[in-house]
Amino acid sequence: MTSSITLWTQEQTQLISTTIAPGCSNDELRLFAYACQRTGLDPFSKQIYAIKRGGKMTIQAGIDGLRAIAERTGQLDGSETYWCGEDGQWSDVWLGSKPPAAAKTVIHRKGSQHPFVGVARFADYNAGQGLWSKMGAAMIAKCSEALALRKAFPADMSGVYSTDEMQQAEVEPVTVTAAPALPAKAAGDAKVFTAGKAAIAKADTMEKLQEVTKRMETRKGDLSEEQNDELMRLALAKESDLAAPADEDPFADD
Repeated sequence: MTSSITLWTQEQTQLISTTIAPGCSNDELRLFAYACQRTGLDPFSKQIYAIKRGGKMTIQAGIDGLRAIAERTGQLDGSETYWCGEDGQWSDVWLGSKPPAAAKTVIHRKGSQHPFVGVARFADYNAGQGLWSKMGAAMIAKCSEALALRKAFPADMSGVYSTDEMQQAEVEPVTVTAAPALPAKAAGDAKVFTAGKAAIAKADTMEKLQEVTKRMETRKGDLSEEQNDELMRLALAKESDLAAPADEDPFADD
């Protein structure tokens, strides 16, 4: 039995929180970890990452990542993409000098009695720069494909959006400012931190571990962010140990 979430080391968590999921809280990092585990995508290879916008986290992946998720299910049974202009006539190739008005992708899933269709309007997704100004037909096609893939494989892709879909929301540059200096108290209470580590190590059942984490939450204000992150990592690792079968051989080949 595997742990309920993907576990990262403290160094990996720090790297993710500063480069792959900047500005995300601990709870949001846990949600991001679930998404990484569920999709099988690697955040360190930039296959999946998180963007904070308007105080809300959005999990994003490249279209190749979404295709890989669909392929791994073993249920993908082909797809077709079409484009249309302002006249509403659909074509399987776009030869117009101007970008199409919309793109439509049809995904076929094995065992399903109907296809899954995603339609994306160019006006809704056009970022107005980069590849959108050079390859509009290809970009809007990827957006329609992402929509259709999420419809066809909701259990595997729910809540994960393609970077192409979200580019129109990222046109405005984001200015990252350094956090204000924290007072000396931010160093954290060493005694509380040490007691927390000892309590986690001593917990020998899931119920006792839950009691420890509840007590940790009440003393969160006495800890620095680094101390709190370390205790969370230790608690998650302990959760994984307690969830594993007692006779599990950690050195087994498979």
